[in-house]
Amino acid sequence: MNGIERLKVLAEGQDDKALLKVVDYLLTREDLDKYYLNEEKSLKNMVDYIKETARKQCKNGYCYVEDEVVYEWAANYFIKTDEELGIKKINTRIPNEIENKKIEPEIKTHGQLSLF
Repeated sequence: MNGIERLKVLAEGQDDKALLKVVDYLLTREDLDKYYLNEEKSLKNMVDYIKETARKQCKNGYCYVEDEVVYEWAANYFIKTDEELGIKKINTRIPNEIENKKIEPEIKTHGQLSLF
């Protein structure tokens, strides 16, 4: 599978018109084919990156970004590493002490409580 095919697979089933417009642009960028093969990159994370970058541009609660700028951000998302983009990786691994902790069931009482 080449990068363009992977990008098409990632876009399958998407119904967000704005996202599909960005994907259509990326599909025209055959020079980025090898970057689309990066398994760490996803459309969801690309959208999150674009939203966060746009949010930083907002002034007085308003934000307007030209399509060409969004396309540039999308291309940069695939070209650059997450570290270069300032994207922090979330550690989804549960630490061993939490993983191995025995969970005690909560004792439920019914009726009147005894003070003795």
